[in-house]
Amino acid sequence: MMMKKMQTAARFRSQLWSLKMPSLCHRSFAAISTYKAVIFDMYGVLIPSPVKLATVFEQQNSVPLGTLGKAISTGGEVNTWKRFMRGEIGAEEFVETFGRQCSEIAGSPVPIGSFLSNLTSGPMTRPLPVMMEAILCARSRGLKTAVLSNNFLQLNGDPFLPLNHSLFDVIVESCREGLSKPDPRIYHLCLNRLGVSAHEAVFLDDLKLNVEAAAQLGMHAIKVSEPRLCILNSPIHIPLYLGDVVVYCASDCNLVNDLAVSLSKTLCSFITLFSLLHRLLKSLSGSGIPVPEIIDLCEDPSVLGAPFLLMEVCLGRMFSDPSLPGLTPGDRRALYQAMQHTLCQIHCLDTRAVGLEDYGEPVDYMGLQVQWWTQQYRDSETPPIPAMERLIQWIPLHLPKHQRSTLIHGSFSLENLVFHPEKPEVVAVMDWGRSRLGDPLTDLTFSCMAHCLPQDNPLLTGISDRGLVQLGIPTVEEVMGQYCSSMGLEEGVPDWNFYMAFHLFCLAASHQGESKSTIAGQTGSGRLAEQVADLAWDFATKQGFRIFNAMPRSPHAGTSPLKGQWDCREDGVLEGMTANPIQTSRAQLFIHYSLQEPGNGSLPWAGSPLAGDGLKLIGNCCASEYFALVFLFLAFFY
Repeated sequence: MMMKKMQTAARFRSQLWSLKMPSLCHRSFAAISTYKAVIFDMYGVLIPSPVKLATVFEQQNSVPLGTLGKAISTGGEVNTWKRFMRGEIGAEEFVETFGRQCSEIAGSPVPIGSFLSNLTSGPMTRPLPVMMEAILCARSRGLKTAVLSNNFLQLNGDPFLPLNHSLFDVIVESCREGLSKPDPRIYHLCLNRLGVSAHEAVFLDDLKLNVEAAAQLGMHAIKVSEPRLCILNSPIHIPLYLGDVVVYCASDCNLVNDLAVSLSKTLCSFITLFSLLHRLLKSLSGSGIPVPEIIDLCEDPSVLGAPFLLMEVCLGRMFSDPSLPGLTPGDRRALYQAMQHTLCQIHCLDTRAVGLEDYGEPVDYMGLQVQWWTQQYRDSETPPIPAMERLIQWIPLHLPKHQRSTLIHGSFSLENLVFHPEKPEVVAVMDWGRSRLGDPLTDLTFSCMAHCLPQDNPLLTGISDRGLVQLGIPTVEEVMGQYCSSMGLEEGVPDWNFYMAFHLFCLAASHQGESKSTIAGQTGSGRLAEQVADLAWDFATKQGFRIFNAMPRSPHAGTSPLKGQWDCREDGVLEGMTANPIQTSRAQLFIHYSLQEPGNGSLPWAGSPLAGDGLKLIGNCCASEYFALVFLFLAFFY
């Protein structure tokens, strides 16, 4: 009965936190987690660490400190401890052999039998509540869970495993497999039994050696020093009590002395957020937009440890894989069409009629978003990514000039929708934590993020390399067509490439910050952020070419696209460019700034950081390289 209550509470907590209440010190880019499994070590993660137990044991038995640690670490793979962990020797032989080794190191008898008894009694038999709740929440979100532990056999021949087996899809113990961490084979064994790849798994362990081994295989590996903090900082963002959030923020920011003040401010922030969400969802009820039914708002943190919203459970289907495996092509198309229909409902809402005309002032929405994500990237304190540095300069200069303002969801995607159990119909839109009044095209383009990424992208599962026609999934062009037709947008979405560059920039900024929390850091995780940033810059370049192609042409047809500022001589050299007299196949590009009026935009680089006096050498290049260089300038400045 108690377990059933915990599971019900966890499901409720997951629904509650699906609103994505961000902590003060860590926020995540919505809907980017594509992990399918979480793998937990047992000692030091799910139950207390035996390291502290060993220290207490040595103190109580007058054993020199570090004796047990030295015996465990010496002798390589054939030492007694590791053989015990692999199940090669039983408990009796271990007590005799390991006790003799420790006694030799200490110079006096060491009662290892007492230590082994302590390992299987008292606090070691009680799983950490915060981790048990995290497991329940993870499972309620559809994540698989597993235990991967270096464990031993007790005197009765059974492994010591004081856990509820029903909470885990897979349990892998070294003493049963004859393998122990950090042997890569035992990691692969666990992944195979879970049916996931390394990049789809999050691994938590308290030993650096084991974490490094998991990271080398491609897992998102996290070293656990404090279980509560590691969950708050994990990529799956499993929710915990508000008290834990406050402790984390205080510890992380060295504000222990101001804990009471931090608690007060945090509570006020969360109460304000929940009040806004309560107002929003109540206002949308009856509007035709499918939202969860709100039962009540509780602002008293003493009830559950945090302010909370109580909502009706939304029964239906949820999908995390945008390829919708297991469905027919017709069903896939119908679900994607229902998704876009719901998005149009949100953007067509008369905010004044439902009392939401002041729901977040729509002042410079895109500009504020760019500033916020740029700051997140700067705060990551990781080596700079060249493409990100270019995007930080480029995006603010190319914000769409004509932005409509409607209610926007903020993270509208397939995985935030609950579909009818049988019909292609959205019964609830979840995760309104980023909603406000803003540019509706950010929602439309965000919903198509998967179209731009491959299926094996670890940050966000994509479908760019899938046969969309065969799967029945609408292409980007079809999605835009349906949306623009429903919304009456005759001009289409001319700034499509800008929006995609913006979303990918945010994704890279988010992951670059998260990579700090992993041992992999600037290896696998950092490279992923760099790859996404490069893709974002590709879209930015496409946007530049689109604008360039839309520019009015010179009266001299086919000679100069720059409104006559540059002309073409008979020898094929652009005026304003000095030909190299030695190699006529090469050129040096000079720009004479006296030909422009500073800041009036008469040339594409007018008023740019390149502006200066006289001639400026841009570089040596052959003819084909020269034109590529010109186009790169145009792509950047336009």
